[in-house]
Amino acid sequence: MGSIISIGNQKGGVGKTTTTAITGYLLSKKYKVLCVDFDSQGNLTQFLTQRDIHDYSKMTILEACKNRNPTPYIRKLTYNLHLIPADEMLATLPMLIHQNPSKGSTVLKDTLHKVKARYDYILIDLPPNLGEHTINGLVASDYAIVMLQCEPMCYDALDKYIATIFHIKEVKKLDLVICGILPTMIDSRTVIDKTIIDRVRREYEGVVFRTEIKRRNRIKEFSITGIQEYSNTDTAALSNYRNFVEELVQRVQA
Repeated sequence: MGSIISIGNQKGGVGKTTTTAITGYLLSKKYKVLCVDFDSQGNLTQFLTQRDIHDYSKMTILEACKNRNPTPYIRKLTYNLHLIPADEMLATLPMLIHQNPSKGSTVLKDTLHKVKARYDYILIDLPPNLGEHTINGLVASDYAIVMLQCEPMCYDALDKYIATIFHIKEVKKLDLVICGILPTMIDSRTVIDKTIIDRVRREYEGVVFRTEIKRRNRIKEFSITGIQEYSNTDTAALSNYRNFVEELVQRVQA
């Protein structure tokens, strides 16, 4: 039985989608991986497929949740890397949830359970909010990765997101584990980035990943070109993520 890992933070623009895409890509070098786009913006779908999200109209995670069966909606990108796409219609998920409020928070969990045994890792890219999509994603997860962009507003949101995880864990009686806090988009030239990382490492001792993802232009370009490994620039851009993936696997398998 595989591990389901959500990647999130209530603040947008912190590298959730990029981290999900690259982590899924690197994990798939050795493991069977399913990436789930659970954000109605569909950015993960665009990143991994390099296609318009409307190419997958009515063949998305929303339909999978409606039918509680993800199999017909899984796109095989490579032998080991699969994706369930999303488009803007995912924003209507609360209408589906409200049809059966008693099981509303387990819609995604019930859906992914049908294929969990087929994969070593299932990665969920969560939207930037604390609404019903995020609650569903966390309830479905065995592990949560908390994203930290080293800027003040994201730091301020960190406590609230972690508190939400613990609240959901307690109320729903889950075995959900915070796998770690991942510092991303680090600019080593700025004092503020180092200050925030140092503060978070003190406040959440042992929880923060050792790996820090540096800000690199090539990582941004991957969203346009797709993830590539052709040049030294590509290798350098992926190096931090390779370290993160090794650390992630160690924590999940411990």
